[in-house]
Amino acid sequence: MIRSARAAARLLIVLSPLLAAASWTEPVHAQDDVATQMARERFQEGVRFYDQKQYEKARAAFLQAYALRKHPAVLLNLAQSELRAKHEADAAKHFAQYLREASATGAERAEAEKGLAAAKAAVGEFTVTVELEGSEVYVDGNFEGRSPLPGPIYLSPGDHNLEARRDGRTAAVAVNATAGQTSSIALSFSNPGGATAPVTGPMVAPPGTQPGPGPGPGPQPPPGDQGSIGFDTSEKRRPFFEWATETPVAWVGGGVTALGLIGGVAFALSSSSNFSSADSIKNKITAQAAKDGVTGPCGPPPVTFPTNYTSACTSYQDRVDTAESQKTLTMVSFIVAGVAAAGTVGYYFIDAKEKPASARKPRAPRTALVPLLGPGTAGLGFAGEL
Repeated sequence: MIRSARAAARLLIVLSPLLAAASWTEPVHAQDDVATQMARERFQEGVRFYDQKQYEKARAAFLQAYALRKHPAVLLNLAQSELRAKHEADAAKHFAQYLREASATGAERAEAEKGLAAAKAAVGEFTVTVELEGSEVYVDGNFEGRSPLPGPIYLSPGDHNLEARRDGRTAAVAVNATAGQTSSIALSFSNPGGATAPVTGPMVAPPGTQPGPGPGPGPQPPPGDQGSIGFDTSEKRRPFFEWATETPVAWVGGGVTALGLIGGVAFALSSSSNFSSADSIKNKITAQAAKDGVTGPCGPPPVTFPTNYTSACTSYQDRVDTAESQKTLTMVSFIVAGVAAAGTVGYYFIDAKEKPASARKPRAPRTALVPLLGPGTAGLGFAGEL
């Protein structure tokens, strides 16, 4: 445990300058905010799974994070997870990509080289060339890239198919990958066989290059430093309901939201009832006017002979006026509820940074009435904890 803590601290010192530099020099655009937030969530998921030694799940999370933000530090974490999840071919590919693209030096580069050597010992390495540049290269039907490829192709032991395509022409060759072997293959569209004979040789991993603990995703940047994909990955927020039960502003915001929703629903029902009542009165006035042979019984002024329509017409207008007023109050109530809910959520993102467990005060069991909002949904619910 002590050794791991010291290693994490040492790696943190090495990694921080690189990550901070990458973050501050990388332009950030408003349209990237959503992708950045999603990448942060996937990255933190990967960290948790890696720490729990659930390397397959960590691999999936880092893959998603890298698809959203292609940062070398995420790539290194992905490769470490793949190596430990026994996806050695993918690990070798991503370790090699990291070493080509990242301007890393020192401990992190040494660990990447060590991981690459360990992964290569379990796969076959193929340097593939194609006589025509820009040709599409496929491995087992999956697109690998365009020639010239940036580096070798790594294949798990067994039979595979390499193929190049260009202008409707195809050059293909079947290969058998053996762990620890290197091969060179030249795909040719003019050669009937599609490729020259592979040249193979042994690949022996140097002593001490078996996978070690590596930097992994565990070390996090210090508070205030930028994280490995352009944000502070050490910043976490408390669960919303936990924060809401302890924050007076959330109580006020939740109460106003609840009152707005309840008032809006009540006013809407009352408005609908008054409109229905007004329609009923109107139908009766119309029916009586037809019997009397009267047009425009409500005037002005209201007709008083042979039937006095004054009272009925006044009642009808009162219902309509009340219904219209309640319709306006319905809109105002829902707007107030929406503003209160948005304000509460906005304050949550500002105020709800997670505090260390030692800094929290013990809490008594409590419950709170909170708004439930969503597409096409509005209501109230109880939240609580023991």
